[in-house]
Amino acid sequence: MNLMNLYQGKVQDIQEFSDQYMAMQKVCDELGLKFGRFTDDVKAELKENDPSNAQLKNAIDKIEEEHHAIIFL
Repeated sequence: MNLMNLYQGKVQDIQEFSDQYMAMQKVCDELGLKFGRFTDDVKAELKENDPSNAQLKNAIDKIEEEHHAIIFL
């Protein structure tokens, strides 16, 4: 399964493609596959020297969401 090679078919509408992508993303989540979840990179992006666990988790979740948006587009 390669999300980077997933393309919308010529006769496939955007909703069908979105559903297909979301299904593949759920499979990845169930398998424990994560995208863009590099703690050291996120810590470097945060302005604070010692972010709390909640801040770190929120930042990582946001980056993963942005990563999926880029792949989908």
